[in-house]
Amino acid sequence: MRRLRQQNIVLADQVRHDGLTGVLNRVGLEQAYAATNAHGRFLMVVDLDAFKSVNDDHGHPAGDAVLTTLGTRLAELASRHHGWAGRLGGDEFVLILPGSTAAVAQQVAMHATAPIITTSRSGSVHVRASAGIAYAAATTSWSSAVADADIALYHAKQRGDVTLFVAGMTYPQRPSPRRRARDARTTN
Repeated sequence: MRRLRQQNIVLADQVRHDGLTGVLNRVGLEQAYAATNAHGRFLMVVDLDAFKSVNDDHGHPAGDAVLTTLGTRLAELASRHHGWAGRLGGDEFVLILPGSTAAVAQQVAMHATAPIITTSRSGSVHVRASAGIAYAAATTSWSSAVADADIALYHAKQRGDVTLFVAGMTYPQRPSPRRRARDARTTN
């Protein structure tokens, strides 16, 4: 019976954590977010810039090293600020900062997005990150909070700095793709 309980604890932990980075996964993040429903909190979405090129240029082991490094960094920041860190999927991570202020959340975001430098068989790997932050009142749903932080993230990627969501903010318009002369020609 004791062994079965221990196995259940291990399995429950695996259901809530990302296997590669060790931080919470989406299920764990949603549970952590729900645990803060009595209070307001800041939610931050962190995304690695041009991450696909890391895998393409240096291989997937290098990409895994970058993801693990970011996961460790975010877990340390979350611990320092009594929050939670998790991986939404791919190269998107979330920090939940309960009982924080906008100034503290922005300061944490600056640390979260500091360049990541690792080495691979093909050389040094440098990766930058972007972050969008949203305040989520006690009544704000998980999906709304993530959507607000995601909107701020896209503004951050365009502007090149950490962005705090402001009510009424929408996804930025993508620049129109440049047309090439060959694309402008019509064929008959």
